[in-house]
Amino acid sequence: MAMLSGRSKVVFIVAGAYLITFFVLSSGVVNASIEGAGARSFIIPTRGVQSMGETVAITMILFIGFAGAFLLYRAGKVFATRTQNAFLAGGFGVIGIAMMLGYILVNVKV
Repeated sequence: MAMLSGRSKVVFIVAGAYLITFFVLSSGVVNASIEGAGARSFIIPTRGVQSMGETVAITMILFIGFAGAFLLYRAGKVFATRTQNAFLAGGFGVIGIAMMLGYILVNVKV
């Protein structure tokens, strides 16, 4: 893989920062900082309040799901059938793991 040039390196950094910011905000960092700031447990068993630990866990689950979606994207770019099948199986497997982790987190909260 070739090294990134100056302009593409900046685009890569900005895209990464955008993804991190989007996932952190969508995982509920504002709710966790306002309502769950004094929480003493990792998971607060209520639907309206969440702790920073939950926010970190949800962010990681979102990144796991994103990795699965990226594997599915890569499956569309490969010409070899065997590699395409591996990317498809891996992508759906990783997305399934992310969904299972999300459902487990919701089950613990409710």
